[in-house]
Amino acid sequence: MARYFEDILPLKNPSASKRNIQIETCLIDDVHAQIRGQITDTRRDFEDPEKEHVVHCMVLSLVVDINQRVITDAQFALPKMAVKNLCEHLPRDASDLIGVAVGSGFSVKIKELYEGVGSCFHLYTLLQSIVPYLPQVYSWNKSFRSFDEELPLKAVPVAMNTMERYARNTCHAWSAKDGGINQDFKKQNYGPILKSIAPRLSARWYAQQAGAESPDNIIAKDE
Repeated sequence: MARYFEDILPLKNPSASKRNIQIETCLIDDVHAQIRGQITDTRRDFEDPEKEHVVHCMVLSLVVDINQRVITDAQFALPKMAVKNLCEHLPRDASDLIGVAVGSGFSVKIKELYEGVGSCFHLYTLLQSIVPYLPQVYSWNKSFRSFDEELPLKAVPVAMNTMERYARNTCHAWSAKDGGINQDFKKQNYGPILKSIAPRLSARWYAQQAGAESPDNIIAKDE
């Protein structure tokens, strides 16, 4: 699998330990998306730095109804635990997540079910890391895919205004006061965002914008 930007802000010495959290999503059918999460902790061998040991590895799979935003299936797998025949005996099973809504309150529900002695600290960390990723599940499996394939150009401003309402004040770029993205949207400059999320729609949008400024169109407006 490709690894990106490893040369940015590198460690000054060889790594002693490493934690990787990987979250992926795919569309199963028109209604369901799968989320796969994996957390892997490794350490360097104290005597041989060429060796790397896996200390923990936990994997989970959630199937979400992307219309109802409810978990319809949940599974945990524990391929490597720190203490064999002990850590893997979790007090609470993944099935307790089935039927749980993944909207507001999902983080609190995870905390209630899997924090502390109710589960494993590392599994709880993985579950909580999925919470801020959930909007991406809907966006990449449904909304942005639809934008790219079929959104009419006349519907772009409405779709972008809807996105702005959800994203408003979530970060400095989306600040309602002076965020750069909001300033662009006020001018209907949607191109930079569209290029990231829906490249084919972006190409159609840029072509329309270029056509609107063509000499023939300017003459037609004057007439």
